[in-house]
Amino acid sequence: MIWNLPNRITLSRLLLALALFVLLGLVQAGHAPRGWIGWTCFGLFVVAAATDWIDGWLARKLGMVTAFGRVMDPFVDKVVTGGTLVFLAALFPASIPAWIVVTILAREFFVHAIRGVFEARGVSFAAEMPGKIKMVMQCFAIGAMLLHMTIGEPLLREPRWLHWVVTASLWIALLSSVQSGWLYARKAWSVLASG
Repeated sequence: MIWNLPNRITLSRLLLALALFVLLGLVQAGHAPRGWIGWTCFGLFVVAAATDWIDGWLARKLGMVTAFGRVMDPFVDKVVTGGTLVFLAALFPASIPAWIVVTILAREFFVHAIRGVFEARGVSFAAEMPGKIKMVMQCFAIGAMLLHMTIGEPLLREPRWLHWVVTASLWIALLSSVQSGWLYARKAWSVLASG
């Protein structure tokens, strides 16, 4: 069951993330993000984000939910989103403050640690709607950043409309991350206090 279709899709997302990081590394090394490098980065992220929804849906639809998938799916999510945010913050520090990235990553590590404790006890700690909304907001913000990297001038904040989309979506991703982290913490505390 480990090598079922949903888990293969999850692992393919990890390979997509590695390819994305190689290309972002080329941009960091001085290669222009315009042209095929920028568009490929954008495309790889969009496909990785889309397959995150597909593998979970297939696992539930086909009755192929496994312990491996429950561990790997959120792990790969964090690699894709967290890794891309780190690269983008390093590339464009004036547009993407490091403290926002650290806050988002801290939330991810915190919730992942809580989930690990509960899964070890046999208690389900599946993603809930606030966590899913957080993921959508993060993916939208990262997609906008990659698009800005490809067609705009992030350091010059041009084009203006795309700069404002990036700024607004980044703040919404931050707020949704903090809110969902707080809700998961409250849920964990109530379970621990009652047990």
